[in-house]
Amino acid sequence: MKRIVAPIALAVLVSAPLGWFAGMLLTPVLWRLEPVVHMELAGHSGPSDWVLYVIWAVLAVALFFLFRILFRRQPN
Repeated sequence: MKRIVAPIALAVLVSAPLGWFAGMLLTPVLWRLEPVVHMELAGHSGPSDWVLYVIWAVLAVALFFLFRILFRRQPN
């Protein structure tokens, strides 16, 4: 149980600020993509909420698998 809960908790905690930071850095790209996809991706104050949630979720899953590999027990 500990081998699953620790990577999940760490992935959620680390991905929250990283997702927000990545979203803010992607704002100019999102503004250029808006006419292409015909959706509002970013407003005046940064990316839309759903874009930040998607970035956070992708980062959380990726970091979970990375932490699972890093926290794997080494054979004796």
